[in-house]
Amino acid sequence: MKKYGLKITIVVMIIIIVILSAITINKNYVTNDEKEFKREYEKYNGKTNPSSNKKYFDLNIDYKNGVKYVTAKEAINILSRKTGIVYFGFPQCPWCRNIVEVLLEAKKEVGVDTLYYYNALEIRDEKVLKDNEIITSKEGTKEYYKILELLGDKASAYEGLNDDSIKRLYFPTVVFVKEGQIIDIHVSTVDSQKDPYKKLTKDQKQELKNIYIKNIRKINSVDCSNNNVC
Repeated sequence: MKKYGLKITIVVMIIIIVILSAITINKNYVTNDEKEFKREYEKYNGKTNPSSNKKYFDLNIDYKNGVKYVTAKEAINILSRKTGIVYFGFPQCPWCRNIVEVLLEAKKEVGVDTLYYYNALEIRDEKVLKDNEIITSKEGTKEYYKILELLGDKASAYEGLNDDSIKRLYFPTVVFVKEGQIIDIHVSTVDSQKDPYKKLTKDQKQELKNIYIKNIRKINSVDCSNNNVC
């Protein structure tokens, strides 16, 4: 009986070790999306933007960053039905490069596993005001207009058209959504930053991180009444 009991104990211990090992491996497993996000943004480190002739600063993004690429339709599904953080941006955007590390830090600090990412640059429309007439030089896709519809009044007005009812998705835009309700949107970085080719200062980073943390806690229903960033 003692030998039998010892065997059971050994089997149980082995099962526990296997389960704990599987959890650890899964926790440290880096997805293809995470690898691609790091590669995509770090690819421009030290390179010059031909449109401005200014050099991009370096980014150092963790491999285990929790980023998940989504399609336009998947982004729409999240915005209309789910809970999460959706980041709209692209790697050549200097303003986007300023927020990435801060947003990932804020997400990690609050304990959120996933950041949904969609590059919507190619699906946007293009409009200009000419002789007091708004001219559309390029139509956006139906998915783009659906995203704007879901963002509603929280979306930014299209600059230069003298009509605040016409909206546009600017980059970077971070959307905080809870069960299909847009809780808040944050566009760009902080008001005090004027040159996106210069990294945010320590104080500016903290200001931006506080904004992100406040909104992440809203969608996570965290009681932060005693926390000064809520």
